[in-house]
Amino acid sequence: MPDPGLLEREWSEIRASGQGDGILEVPSRATTVTTGYGQVRIAIGPQGEPRLLVPVGRPASGSTTAGSRSLFLSRSSFRSAGKLEHFIDITLRNPRLTRVFTELVEEILKRLENGEGPEKAVHGTIQDFRNLLARTPEGEIPLTKLGGLIGELVILERLTAMRPEALDGWTGPIGQRHDFRRRGIALEVKTSLRSDAARVTIHGPEQLLPPSDGRLILAHVRLEPVDGGAISVARLHHAIIEHGTDELVLDERLAELGCSDPNAEEWNATHFALEGIDFYAVLPGFPSVTSESFPGGVLPLGVVTLTYEIDLSTARGYLLDLAQSDAALSEFAS
Repeated sequence: MPDPGLLEREWSEIRASGQGDGILEVPSRATTVTTGYGQVRIAIGPQGEPRLLVPVGRPASGSTTAGSRSLFLSRSSFRSAGKLEHFIDITLRNPRLTRVFTELVEEILKRLENGEGPEKAVHGTIQDFRNLLARTPEGEIPLTKLGGLIGELVILERLTAMRPEALDGWTGPIGQRHDFRRRGIALEVKTSLRSDAARVTIHGPEQLLPPSDGRLILAHVRLEPVDGGAISVARLHHAIIEHGTDELVLDERLAELGCSDPNAEEWNATHFALEGIDFYAVLPGFPSVTSESFPGGVLPLGVVTLTYEIDLSTARGYLLDLAQSDAALSEFAS
């Protein structure tokens, strides 16, 4: 197995020359470690970023791209001697974490040398190096933050039950405007911790602004904290994986929200009962304040942020019935 200095020299030499050993169409060099499907390769990304290519037997079904502030993980396929080869592709995004990434690569190579399969070696190592991928929460998780995550996972569980690849549409954790976006449909999720709650808080003038090329649906999830309740982060995490979603992508999304371990005690200290979900079509006339509410589409001079509450009891005319709600979720997942 390459030592840390050798790994960093390999990346540096490939970066300096812009070339590898010429086997693949990306700048890379083979290591002495194999997975049974070929040699693991040290590579660089488009901007010279340190990169590792771990051979696997076949491409993944559906999209497996995952993003975080520090790592980018995907499945890649390249031609070698006329044959298509498939890899788990791991690229460092944050150059300040080069040393940590080097240790991550070392551990993956060590596990592969010890006979672990490529999927298990990569997944297991990333789990152990979660500090590279996420901001680890400290102490007790505020109930509002926990409830907000539960609300999104409740929607995600329903979507992935229809189609596992719908996980790709959970875009809020990777910095997108709406919590879910897939093709022309966006979903924004608001969670209340009382069954009779009608007011929800909107953050910013863009949150209830439909996509320019599509439509927006507001999902209002109502939960009640209950001892021994059926809903928790760990149970929803397990259910979503059972639907056939990519666990690596799911954990990446959770990590971006600070949940580096969905089975940790702090994320499961409170269980919930689901009291109901209402879906609203955000159409002209729906109670909202957006950038379109202001001249020129910009906030008034001196207004830095905008947070407001809406009373959904005044929006009953926009409420979708059960058939319409199911059809919207089905269309999103398709």
